[in-house]
Amino acid sequence: MTQKFSYFFFLFLCFTAFLNAQEQQQNDSLAKYSYEELKELIDNNENENIESSKIYTLGYLLKAKKEANRLRMADAYYLLAVFNNDSLALKYSDSIISITKNIKGHKKFPAIGYYFKGYCLYTFGKNQEALDNYLKALKYLETNKNDRLELDTRMAIITLKSNWKEDDEILKYKESLVSFLYPLKKKNIHYRNRYLNALSNLSLTHIRIKNYNKSLLYTKKGILETIHTKDTLEYYKFVSNAGSAHYYLGNYDAVLDSLQKALPYEDDHGKAVNNYYLAKSYDKLKQPEKAQFHFLKTDSIYQATKDIFPEMRIAYEHIIDYYKSKNDVENQIKYYDRLIETDKIIDSTYTYVTETIQKKYETPQIIAERNRLLEEAQAKESSWKYSFGIISAVLLIISGVLVYAFRRQKYYKKRFEAVMNNSASLNNQKPRSEILEKHISTPLNVKNDLEIPASTVENILKGLSKFEASEGYTKQTTLGTLAKKLKTNPKYLSKVINKHYEKNFSSYLNELRVQYIITKLKSDSKFRNYTIKAIAEEAGFGNTESFSKAFYKNTGISPSYFVKQLSKRLESS
Repeated sequence: MTQKFSYFFFLFLCFTAFLNAQEQQQNDSLAKYSYEELKELIDNNENENIESSKIYTLGYLLKAKKEANRLRMADAYYLLAVFNNDSLALKYSDSIISITKNIKGHKKFPAIGYYFKGYCLYTFGKNQEALDNYLKALKYLETNKNDRLELDTRMAIITLKSNWKEDDEILKYKESLVSFLYPLKKKNIHYRNRYLNALSNLSLTHIRIKNYNKSLLYTKKGILETIHTKDTLEYYKFVSNAGSAHYYLGNYDAVLDSLQKALPYEDDHGKAVNNYYLAKSYDKLKQPEKAQFHFLKTDSIYQATKDIFPEMRIAYEHIIDYYKSKNDVENQIKYYDRLIETDKIIDSTYTYVTETIQKKYETPQIIAERNRLLEEAQAKESSWKYSFGIISAVLLIISGVLVYAFRRQKYYKKRFEAVMNNSASLNNQKPRSEILEKHISTPLNVKNDLEIPASTVENILKGLSKFEASEGYTKQTTLGTLAKKLKTNPKYLSKVINKHYEKNFSSYLNELRVQYIITKLKSDSKFRNYTIKAIAEEAGFGNTESFSKAFYKNTGISPSYFVKQLSKRLESS
């Protein structure tokens, strides 16, 4: 026994010596490179082979440690923080701070260490600690000027502090950001766009805290700036903001003029909000038919996008009141149902709603009224005067249901086969490589229609490709958090996805998740035994309902039907 142990111990020592020799050989091979050469190797491999970039970065760090070069060491720690997960990135941020906190007058260090540490803490939900580190970064940047880093830090603070309940503190940060960007806006288009975006957000904040005249003041500044720079899209964003402020000031004709001009240039969310304020203005002007038209437009956009905003419940209240005035019971019940569903979503999403949205109908009252209408409708239908007609109608309905069920079943089977044959082609999804190649080969004058530098678009597309390959979409992801990971802003990321993937961010994310689930269900027998709720969580969906809707939208069938048919197929094969 002792002899065997000695033998294995000898093998272990040999193997350890071999690994040490390999590591030493690798270190020796990297030592021949200069810092500039190592940095070039890191950059060249960053998008294609991240592990190689990490190795070259460790070589960079080892060289800096041997030479006791603190700034080079800090550069290496920063790159390692970027390349690794948030837990490791937090440790590397501490290393940056530790070795550079006593360095005076440097534009990058130690401020970027505090900034990156704040970002990592924010992703872990440690908001107060994150804020403390952001503020430390700003303190260093007061004397060590670095416009880009200071802008990122200020925007990070606003992102952390922002919520739907605006207050004086967040207003102070937003006003400070506008003041910071004002002298920089002439520097380049990047800072000008950031300035306009900050100005627009500040005007909306003043609307939320009921400073409507001050909102119009900032809106006017934005309009003059966009006219001067001929920025059409941003111009109409400010026109739209002005329309919202005019509504609360009672200038309803000004609302109609502003929002009707801006409407064609808005995205889906903007169109829904603009239609809402148009409807409210027509209601104030005693034009109920036009008001109802725009309230229904708001609802149709919401039904298509499921992009909720709190005022949707007010829109439904108006729609119900209109149908009540027309004695239209069927549509009253229909929109009571939608109001009940919307209430659940709003109450779970926006905690401030009870403070800022005045409800005409409380949820228990809505349910009681809806049930009363149903009971009255059912009582009328059961009247002996209509018994023969009802029986005929029931028979007709049953026949229709049977025919419908038969056709629907046939349709479901057809969709199931389509999913089994090629899930990626269900929505004419282009291969990611094709999207990237198409962008690279497109002439520059064509690329400029996004008003984003071509290199930025290419970096975003490469970042999205890595995001998809890493299955990052299976985690809780928002447009803002993904934009941070890709080192860009949400506006740029949204534009690139809309242009190159021909869908909004929510549809893009849901499609990736659905395709991931389909692949996993096909290949993993254990996974097929999961509940729909567990499958939804695995893919990164917040709840079963949103998963089922996304799955049906992408495949034409429900996830439970797909799992059932897939299990039957595999059992019989």
